Amino acid sequence: MTAFDDAERRPYWLAQPDAPQPGPPLDADEQADLLVVGGGLTGLWAALLAREEGLDVVLLEGERIAFGASGRNGGFVDASLTHGIENGVARWPDE
Repeated sequence: MTAFDDAERRPYWLAQPDAPQPGPPLDADEQADLLVVGGGLTGLWAALLAREEGLDVVLLEGERIAFGASGRNGGFVDASLTHGIENGVARWPDE
């Protein structure tokens, strides 16, 4: 048995008892100024900025919001895969 045997493969915030339920599938014609396909960080950010500009937005997601990698990143957004130049140089000095 390992420490993660009973771990759920879903984001912590979706495992909470009060987590919102997924919305119904889109089954009718919709009109919008902008259609965003994908409810990850980029899609959500695009939809938010468009709404702040007063646009009508429809966001389509095949699973649920932040289902994929966006929902599993623990909330970290970093421009570096090395977690800082010092760490990168220490681990890969020749690169």
